[in-house]
Amino acid sequence: MNNRDETIREKLLERLATLGVDARNLAVEVEQGMVIARGSVPSEEQRQRAIDGLIGAHELQIAVRAVAASDSKDGRGRSPVTGTSAESAHQSRRQTDPT
Repeated sequence: MNNRDETIREKLLERLATLGVDARNLAVEVEQGMVIARGSVPSEEQRQRAIDGLIGAHELQIAVRAVAASDSKDGRGRSPVTGTSAESAHQSRRQTDPT
């Protein structure tokens, strides 16, 4: 990605934040000025705001997928995909089955 593309990407992400879009699960890519956004946002209202904020993008694939509520004190919560926190998943990978 060249500097111009990176600047465009940063401005688009700032615009999404200003519009109140939770873009944690949204990938915004810019290549030679072409904007591609893929991923999900937590509500239909945010999906519409993202589409409005990314007007002129060449490809938009934005789904609505609820984000799991944070259940930890640090606010990171559990993964909506695996249902485990990053630390828990890391610990699970290190454990071995007793034989």
